[in-house]
Amino acid sequence: MDFIKESTKIGIVKSLCDAIIVAEGLDRVFIGEVVTIKHQKSDLLGMVLNIEGKITKIALIYGSEKEIRAGDGIWKTNKPVETKGGFGLIGRVVNPLGYCLNKGDLDTKEYSLQEMLNIKSVKVETDAPGIIAREPVRRQLHTGINAVDAMLPIGAGQRELVIGDLGSGKTTLVITVILNQKTKNTHFWRSVEKALVTQRQGLFLPCVYVVVGGRRSEMARIKRVLQVKGAMDYTVVVFTSADDLAALQYLAPYAGCAVGEWFRNNGYRALVVYDDLSIHAQAYRQVSLLLRRPPGREAYPGDIFYLHSKLLERAAQLKRNRGGGALTALPVVETKAGDISAYIPTNVISITDGQIFLSSKLANQGIRPAVDLNLSVSRVGSDAQPSILKYVSKKTKLDYAVYRSFSGIEKISGDIDPSILAFINRGKKIVAFFNQEVYATDTLYQQVVCLHAISSGYLDKVNANLVSYFFNLLFDLELSYTYLSFELLMFLRNRRRLEVICQNLDFQSIEEKITQWIEEFSVVFHEEYGKQALQVLGLK
Repeated sequence: MDFIKESTKIGIVKSLCDAIIVAEGLDRVFIGEVVTIKHQKSDLLGMVLNIEGKITKIALIYGSEKEIRAGDGIWKTNKPVETKGGFGLIGRVVNPLGYCLNKGDLDTKEYSLQEMLNIKSVKVETDAPGIIAREPVRRQLHTGINAVDAMLPIGAGQRELVIGDLGSGKTTLVITVILNQKTKNTHFWRSVEKALVTQRQGLFLPCVYVVVGGRRSEMARIKRVLQVKGAMDYTVVVFTSADDLAALQYLAPYAGCAVGEWFRNNGYRALVVYDDLSIHAQAYRQVSLLLRRPPGREAYPGDIFYLHSKLLERAAQLKRNRGGGALTALPVVETKAGDISAYIPTNVISITDGQIFLSSKLANQGIRPAVDLNLSVSRVGSDAQPSILKYVSKKTKLDYAVYRSFSGIEKISGDIDPSILAFINRGKKIVAFFNQEVYATDTLYQQVVCLHAISSGYLDKVNANLVSYFFNLLFDLELSYTYLSFELLMFLRNRRRLEVICQNLDFQSIEEKITQWIEEFSVVFHEEYGKQALQVLGLK
């Protein structure tokens, strides 16, 4: 990246230690300015962080400190840190400065000419949109994760924290959300929304995945998953490894946010994932301590709260006269032994609009995603849900709340009221429905049908271990030819049409046909498939 236009040698390196440069003669620089070291067009880049009288402290953000010696010249650029933004980044892995990384060993690789034409320079740190430029969050970001979409809906422009211990499934959950956006980024949906003359923001949903201090092997695995699932066609990955400079890791979330803001400012609804902000805070703590800034709680500097708040405040839903774009943020924070009262978790919880808490206890029980609905919350709530999903999930929320209050009571010896046992039985079906395979997602119409079937009692006589088997057969199109009437079959065979109906109409418009479908299938399931499945599982 070329930061240099017209620059002058105005400083020299006095000393260097742990990628922190102490310089003299830099009396006209500003905090956050990029400087070049050694010569005017050098690849050795630093960022000004401290100005202490005649002494300026610079953090190295690109290059090797082994190439720098005391007495080397320093050139100012009069520019803040910049990265790349635009459609040319889609499908690429880049570092926070916008340099493209190779597929295999993640080394530097040049952009093609066609990609360069679709790339713009954007500032890494910008001000968040003001109150006047924003509007309330009312449109859902569909995740395909049943527990989230039904109980903890996420809206476009919302900031929802994903928090949990190591190995609880945080990265898997956010990758699943990215994979689910493929349904909105198909040519079919673009043609449908174009025919309906909807806003430009609905035509494309780009995703930005930011990795802070990750392992290269893990990044290669995630990239392979995104490629196999077809998600790299709309995803930008901003990557820093654990052996990268601490200052570069500190810049990674801001660079990813700047990439997402470019899409938001051009009228698109973008999604940005920060994985994770715990490592980001540690990188900033390392830089701050090397700069001799006074430490605070857990040795973090005093401005660590401001650091994360100015990042997450950039997520917003803009008004239509500002383009109508949105930037949804999913920050990830790791906890230790489930302690959400630690410094960084409490900071980010207080900044965001809700959190999805992933429990290691549930993960060890085989429940995936391991969402603890007792500690999770979405402060936007059902305002961000489509009307049809809001309608069918109301009773599910109530049934689940009753189940949680009575769960465990069946282990107590003695007679239990049949009505309580009925609530417990239905709650187990809800938990089984929320349990999904890795990277598996459900469409909106599938969620509506499943929630209606559970809340209406059609699964009350189905064993909890057969819930997923029940729904798999229910959505089997070939099997439906054997038991559905011709009229109902013509209505259900076009699944894309059902998806459009669920996004635009109320449940009452299709309730009769959906109920008839579930009733006819329930008869077939109990007569032909239920007993056979129980025998295979060794259950009665």
